[in-house]
Amino acid sequence: MSTIVQKFGGTSLGSTERIKLMAKKVILETKKGHDVVVVVSAMGKTTDTLVQLAREISTKPRKREMDMLLSTGEQVSISLLTMALQQEGIEAISFTGRQAGIQTDSVLGNAHIEAIDTSRIKNELAKGKVVVVAGFQGVTSDGDISTLGRGGSDTTATALAAALKAERCDIYTDVQGVYTSDPRFVPRASKIASLSYEDMLSLATMGAGVLHPRAIKHARVHQVPIFIKSSFEKGKGTLVYGQSQENGGTPVIGVTFEENVQRVDVSGFEDGKSLRTALLQKLAAHHIQADIYKQPYECTLTLLLKEQDVQEVLSILNEMKIKRLFSHIEQKSGLSKVSVIGRNIKSHPDIKVEMCKILLKNKIRVKMVGKSSISVTAVVQKSQVHNAAEKLHTGFGLDYVVMEQAVL
Repeated sequence: MSTIVQKFGGTSLGSTERIKLMAKKVILETKKGHDVVVVVSAMGKTTDTLVQLAREISTKPRKREMDMLLSTGEQVSISLLTMALQQEGIEAISFTGRQAGIQTDSVLGNAHIEAIDTSRIKNELAKGKVVVVAGFQGVTSDGDISTLGRGGSDTTATALAAALKAERCDIYTDVQGVYTSDPRFVPRASKIASLSYEDMLSLATMGAGVLHPRAIKHARVHQVPIFIKSSFEKGKGTLVYGQSQENGGTPVIGVTFEENVQRVDVSGFEDGKSLRTALLQKLAAHHIQADIYKQPYECTLTLLLKEQDVQEVLSILNEMKIKRLFSHIEQKSGLSKVSVIGRNIKSHPDIKVEMCKILLKNKIRVKMVGKSSISVTAVVQKSQVHNAAEKLHTGFGLDYVVMEQAVL
């Protein structure tokens, strides 16, 4: 009998009525003869509410206590969904991350899954039960509750699917699948029928919020197909699986953006290459993702950071500054970034040129342009980012295009 992993996000579980509706989706899979493991997020805006409560109590809460607090949101969801299944006559049991055997490293607040002991889950599946697991959490080797950071429930779901050798992992969310850009702000964005793991990882790494990069990596290693589906509307969604195939023409597959970005410039150093390497190692140890660019003709490294990571990164940089690895730090806020995503971008220099032309033509002020193997990224004023994304989407011919990427 095959195993299916289903994941329901916070919007899908925003009320008791929605929880009952999601229970019906679980029951449909059990009627098909599948063993079902369900991973859930906290209901609605519960996590944000818990963060606000912490801020009202403490100006600088410790990470261990924040993880203890934030993990409670998913416990509410697993118990209520399990009750809903039991009410419908389905045998089900709820597990916290620890009870599900999810072991993480000790980077509290942003932990990585190191291993999963699936024995308890398998025992319950063998009894004919649906197993409902709290996403976003696990346990360290010291026995402390840990959380996996934003999007952590996606990671829990695909990691469990990989560990259980599941037939597939279904991610239910409030959109119908993956689009060439965010359809809320780019109305002519096209839904993509299928994507390779590499292409999905590129989109997610540069700001597409529908799936967390770590989740894709777990699925890719173990070749678990991911279906991204709407919780509330019918449709096939987006399949993430296989390898990308070059099909000629433009390599551009999408336009992403992040609204809340801070820029930190580091200057006054002798060896930019070794400093960049040291920075990447420090950030990786804290599981922090940053875009790092060397400014041409300047002795400056620029870091583009998510707002929630800024204080921790500044602390790391100040320690490095004390060791005289560089002499100056400058911080700039109120910025956003917009990225054109594609395959082997470095071999297509015309993409950077065209991007700058489109933004200039539409009077969008560019503060910086950076390039990597998967993207060209422009830093713009926050007030202009949605317009920039829409104009780039049109300019690169992505409007209403049927983007069925071939997969192997």
